Amino acid sequence: MHRTMKNMEVETISSQFIKPSCPTIHPKSYNLSVLDQFVPPAYIPMVLFYSGDQSTQDITHQRMKQLKESLSQVLTLFYPFAGRVKDKITIDCNDEGAHYTEAKVSCTLCEFFNQPNLPSLIHKLLPNQALNEVSTDGYTTMAKVTCFGCGGMVIGTLVSHMVVDGVGASFFLNNWGSNSRIGDFQHGFEVPNFDTPFPRNNACPQDTTAASFMDKFLKEVRLAKRRFLFDAEAISRLKAHGSNLTVKNPTRVEVVTSLLCKCVAKACKANTGLERPTLVSHAVNMRRRASPNFSNSCMGNFSWMATALVSENDELPELVSKFREAVNSVNSNLVKSFQGKEGSAKFCETSKRVIEKASEGAIMSANGVNYLNFTSWCNFGLYDVDFGWGKPMWVSCMAECQDLVILMDTPSGKGTEVWVHLNEDKMKILQQDNELLMFATLDPNPLQLKDYVSHA
Repeated sequence: MHRTMKNMEVETISSQFIKPSCPTIHPKSYNLSVLDQFVPPAYIPMVLFYSGDQSTQDITHQRMKQLKESLSQVLTLFYPFAGRVKDKITIDCNDEGAHYTEAKVSCTLCEFFNQPNLPSLIHKLLPNQALNEVSTDGYTTMAKVTCFGCGGMVIGTLVSHMVVDGVGASFFLNNWGSNSRIGDFQHGFEVPNFDTPFPRNNACPQDTTAASFMDKFLKEVRLAKRRFLFDAEAISRLKAHGSNLTVKNPTRVEVVTSLLCKCVAKACKANTGLERPTLVSHAVNMRRRASPNFSNSCMGNFSWMATALVSENDELPELVSKFREAVNSVNSNLVKSFQGKEGSAKFCETSKRVIEKASEGAIMSANGVNYLNFTSWCNFGLYDVDFGWGKPMWVSCMAECQDLVILMDTPSGKGTEVWVHLNEDKMKILQQDNELLMFATLDPNPLQLKDYVSHA
């Protein structure tokens, strides 16, 4: 029997600003691109758990020192990460540094993982800041390192979505880890590229971009957060159920997205008593859609929303086909159209069509429309972030957005862990959905399932 830690005490040891190790040579103002302005002013939260492996106090002290020194060094290259948000279109690159906190808890990681409501506890391992608001003069980067009683360590980071997307944030963490592990940038590091291919201006009015569409997911609600694990065997079965003549080999992201979409739609109907379509958006990484591809070292936002209008009556193969068609619409021609002198106008025009599609869906249905937003962090390389004492035993996330689904890798890379953020009433229905539970395990202990243990 493990004690419940509803009020787990996280004791702050120190807080400071980690500045670049040497003055950086760069423009003092970093102007955001039209795609950077597209995203809501939120933070990207990432939480990485590292095993204690019987670390002594001296070893832990050395690791903490190593983390700060290596962060200082990488900030010389990731210079906007050491600045401040000046306004909606500008980052002040003043080298004031990233906000950095050291903390400790008395419990062990094993005791932590045995708790019934991990999301409420994981939140305490992130820097003390609202996740869905980056204020003017706010930090662009924050990090919190928490030491556990067993010698385990958790690194929680918040990076402004205005500066970078999930791929870029993962690239930053891997660079920080590589520098900590190896000690310098002379071993073939791929340096970040902040020279965005997209126009930098504020020509696109905020109320005509998809940013206003994203506001639908940032409302204040009674939010519930649950985790669903799809292991390798479940993924294989789902692919068999979802394949069809159009999509013979669906991806794990396609089949998991399709099943979740169907089950959430059922939960919405059961909650409201209304039958209405669901407008689904799925973030697509345009780096891979460009011709030639953009490197993961390209900083800024490179995401676009693929949208599809679906019904709860759609079967899995039909949903897979709809998502494949929507994602394929984000092609090299679309990416190219957002670049150059005409990029801003094209971006505004395309954004406006997204808003119109959402409105049309609501008008077509007498009962309105549900909204559901998906983003996939799969293949981001978060389980490769090694600071010199091994790869993470577990990686988690945290968000404060309603109707949001985040797909993540499992340590083995063969399964998918899904973080669902819904209104409490809808979540109570979803977590009892038999069709979903045929494939997914609800809120598993990361240490007790083979998909986790194989990597840890």
